[in-house]
Amino acid sequence: MAKIDPIARAAAMSARGLILKAPYPGADKPWPAICKTCKQPTRSSYTSVITRGQGPCFICGQRKSSAAAARKRAVPAEVAEDKIRKANVEPLEKFPGTQGTWRCLCLNCSREIDVWYSSVVYSGNGACDYCSGSRQIPDADARAELLALGLEALVPYPGSNEKWRSRCTTCKKIVDPTLCNARKTKTTCRFCAQRATTPEEAVEIMKEAGLKPLIAFPGNVKAAWRAEHIDCGKQVDAVLDKVIQRRRASCIHCARYGFKQTLPGFLYLLVHTALGAAKIGICNEGSGRIRTHELNGWHQVLVTPLSGYQAVRAEQHVLSHWLTLDLPQGVSRLDMPQGGWTETVALRDRSLPELRADFDAAVASCMKPHCSGVATDSSPTEEDGYLF
Repeated sequence: MAKIDPIARAAAMSARGLILKAPYPGADKPWPAICKTCKQPTRSSYTSVITRGQGPCFICGQRKSSAAAARKRAVPAEVAEDKIRKANVEPLEKFPGTQGTWRCLCLNCSREIDVWYSSVVYSGNGACDYCSGSRQIPDADARAELLALGLEALVPYPGSNEKWRSRCTTCKKIVDPTLCNARKTKTTCRFCAQRATTPEEAVEIMKEAGLKPLIAFPGNVKAAWRAEHIDCGKQVDAVLDKVIQRRRASCIHCARYGFKQTLPGFLYLLVHTALGAAKIGICNEGSGRIRTHELNGWHQVLVTPLSGYQAVRAEQHVLSHWLTLDLPQGVSRLDMPQGGWTETVALRDRSLPELRADFDAAVASCMKPHCSGVATDSSPTEEDGYLF
């Protein structure tokens, strides 16, 4: 057996990049040393380094392994750009690699964003924090974006994933999409999307508006469609296009069976903050009608006692004025299960000072001598201009 030469073995270890700190301990025992590369202490044995050919320093070995793995995982710039564009963003700079953020432009909201490539491509997360709702945007910016999508906000911005009460600028109907869904939907208004409707969908739209079709769908949204107004039982010639738009009420014949013109009454103005709407209405003394509205979130702004006949005329004065201004109704039928949605207007269209002025003008008009009498028939007629 050859004699072991500690000096030769020390020279071999030194040649591998180690500064030895102790005499030769034996072939298989840890040999304290300092790595010349990273300056960190090591305890590799002579057998592992020289005989087996392993690296003399564990830390340097880990770094080389990580670097090799990183080179293996490296994504070519052209591949990265192709994949990131599938997330509907456009790169604004060269691909920095997977370990840093990448400045891009979101094609949904047109904002510059910092994208983590690994999060989007490997984890499947959304690229834009604004579109996902994790980052809030200012109310004014959100309103401008919604308006560009064809919807006018009626209440403050609630967040991109919350329902936002709005009105379609095309059909003037009230909808409540989330901003995220509005960005992704081709037709932001669900009612406009039904313009090219099937006969089955057309019947459902009519029923939602409180109308029961008496004949088959005529096949044209602008054609007259004979129907029965469910609330009063009278027949009307409805136009589906107008029903969808809700630009005029479902039935011009509908009488106020609960209101008695021969008894004292009230003219009232209510506001619902969450719905962003105001309502004009009348009720007889002791009817509890105002209380019913209050239980559904409405609160009083103005209330004035009048004779029953005067109350009817005052309310019609306000409604006729709103019709002249071409103001759409402020809420939908589903928003007011207690009824009265046809006498509403959005606060976006009519401010509170303007509503007060409308109310005062109506009261003043019904105080004129020709309005002080009592009607011979308590049910309004079509000639009276009622659009309920």
